[in-house]
Amino acid sequence: MTHLIAHVAEIPLAIVFGSAGLATQLVWPLFRSRRTILGMQLGTVCAYATSYALLGQATATATCLTGALQTALVLAFGNRSWMPRVGLVFLPVVLAIGVFTYAGLPTLFAVAASCLTMIGRLQRDALAMRRIQLSATPFGALHDLVAAAWPALAGTLVTFAVGFAALRREHRVRVGNAVAA
Repeated sequence: MTHLIAHVAEIPLAIVFGSAGLATQLVWPLFRSRRTILGMQLGTVCAYATSYALLGQATATATCLTGALQTALVLAFGNRSWMPRVGLVFLPVVLAIGVFTYAGLPTLFAVAASCLTMIGRLQRDALAMRRIQLSATPFGALHDLVAAAWPALAGTLVTFAVGFAALRREHRVRVGNAVAA
């Protein structure tokens, strides 16, 4: 037992938090409720922010924390008519973060993925939210590849596959409902 505990203690904290982010990232595409999806994404982004901070990825850390703040506001006030406009305020913040933490391609990929994800969160329709957030996948995957954020990369790739399947499922249901009506 002590050998197992010693082995676990050797795991870098970046991997631990990255794995926690991976766990929640693998689950959120399975949910249908926009509120539940956003709640799971909040947990994911907080875990990844910690992992990126431990990896020394300033842009990814700051954009994740900005995304966490935006997600919390959307969860708290998402049904208010003014929320989409307020949510858009975070886009220039992310761009400014990219300027101040610029470190080449990882910065560009992190900013692009973050902006697309944030725009997706502001959609009131779960189908539109999924479409836009799936478009962030190539940028997030490239960032995680360049930054060697392996749990985040695995999560990005698996979540894309699950999210795409969920998008197709939801699209089929809506088309079926439209035909039936």
